[in-house]
Amino acid sequence: MIANAGKRVMMMGAGHSAGNTLLDLAELDAATTIIWAVRTADLTRVYGGGEQDELAARGALGTRLRASVDSGRIEVLTSFTTTRFSVDDALTVHAVTPEGEREVSVDVLVPATGFHPDLGMLAELRLTLDPAVEAPAQLGPLIDPEFHSCGSVEPHGERVLDHPEEHFYIVGTKSYRRAPTFLMATGYEQVRSIAAALDGDREAAGAVHLELPETGVCTTDLGGSCDAPRADQ
Repeated sequence: MIANAGKRVMMMGAGHSAGNTLLDLAELDAATTIIWAVRTADLTRVYGGGEQDELAARGALGTRLRASVDSGRIEVLTSFTTTRFSVDDALTVHAVTPEGEREVSVDVLVPATGFHPDLGMLAELRLTLDPAVEAPAQLGPLIDPEFHSCGSVEPHGERVLDHPEEHFYIVGTKSYRRAPTFLMATGYEQVRSIAAALDGDREAAGAVHLELPETGVCTTDLGGSCDAPRADQ
């Protein structure tokens, strides 16, 4: 990040990855201009639960981010929908906003707008994937963000992660594929359960004990937070 000192940097994205990157940028010298462009009109969801968040680190992230915005260190462009880019002496970001079209020239653009893990390398394996979120078929309905938040995902382990391909599992954020509700604690429990199953301890593999927090907010581009179904459901 040091190479960006003194430049105009635009951050795109409204998730936790964007938040952490913004806080790193805010530590550069004051000559660095930080612009945060988001499609949402309201940053309340992005800031999360603050001190009320049962995940302390997640709450602290939102609190620090809000403070940097309120102090003016980070300039926010809300309801900012990017349409195209052009390059001359600088990179120009073209967008539409409620006030009309807008152009913003920057030196550096940092996108953190989400990703889908590439499962292409698994094409020759026998997999069963949920058609909605492309997670393992039994896991998909448990994590669909239209019906579940981070905290309402049922504890799960090896049993719902297996595939017809013997002793093959997809774990961690890749197991959630299109669902944005993944928490690291979930991944740790997935791996523990699978390790027990591979060791032949079916009782330990099936005894999944995981309590996830209900407070705080995950992020999704599906029309709202993942703490509630979309309004049209």
